Amino acid sequence: MSKDPVCGMEVNPEEAAGTVEYKGETYYFCAPGCKNAFEKNPEQFLSSADADSHDHEHGHQGHHHH
Repeated sequence: MSKDPVCGMEVNPEEAAGTVEYKGETYYFCAPGCKNAFEKNPEQFLSSADADSHDHEHGHQGHHHH
C-alpha cells in the first residue's frame, strides 16, 4: 500500500485514481482531485511544515493547538 500525500489515505497502487512522478518518487492518489491538488503544489503536501494550510488535516504532524 502507498499513502496519498494529499489526504493521507492508504491507496492500493493498482487501484489508484492517478499517479504523479515527482523528484524520482511515484505518488499514488485515491481520487483525481487529490492528484490535481498535488500537481498544482507538490511541495505543500510534501513539506510537513505547512501541513495546516490545506483542508483535510489528519493530525499526524504533532504541534497543533486545538
